[in-house]
Amino acid sequence: MAKRIILRVLMLLGLVVVVLVVNLVIFNILASKVSEGTPVEDPNPENMALLVIDIQGGTTGNISAITGLKEQSEQFIPRVNAVIEDFHNRDQLIVYVRTEVANPLLNVLNNTMAKGSEGAELDPRLLIEPGPVVVKRRGDSFIGTDLDQILVDHHIGKVVLVGLDASQCVKSTAQASVNRGYHVAVIDSAVISKTETIKAEAMDDFREMGVEVLLPE
Repeated sequence: MAKRIILRVLMLLGLVVVVLVVNLVIFNILASKVSEGTPVEDPNPENMALLVIDIQGGTTGNISAITGLKEQSEQFIPRVNAVIEDFHNRDQLIVYVRTEVANPLLNVLNNTMAKGSEGAELDPRLLIEPGPVVVKRRGDSFIGTDLDQILVDHHIGKVVLVGLDASQCVKSTAQASVNRGYHVAVIDSAVISKTETIKAEAMDDFREMGVEVLLPE
């Protein structure tokens, strides 16, 4: 009897693991998808929007499980804040983008970005100026959000990206912006990845897709 109970428990645990793995695979596939969107008409590059992507408690904050991002945050966030302040002083649109994970099965594996958690909120060190906050659940900041409408309503012709990860969400959002016909730029000093090598590869990818990489003067 005891052996039969143990066997059933092991089978149940195995089933749970399979379900979790399948959910993780599906999530990663969906997260990497990039939208095409509707092309914008005659985008004016003088009318810009700054997209501040995924600088949150669960990425750069104290509860982050990603050591490479946490270690860079002390120098990285002040550089981002300087860009935010510059856009605010020039009366340009600032959009804050943050990620929430609502799938309860994925939150069993890692709940640092769970909806309603500290990790899903913007990093408290980030400078917050007036501007919309977009909550996404994919890498591409346009999918499942009102970012398209926000940019159209403000007659945006150029998007400038800062934040993280340069090789993931920033790159997906940059590609989605290119697909829509926006002029797109990434500020080199205001984006990070887990390592400098990964970031350098992402910078090459940006240039190949026609994204302007802005270097420190």
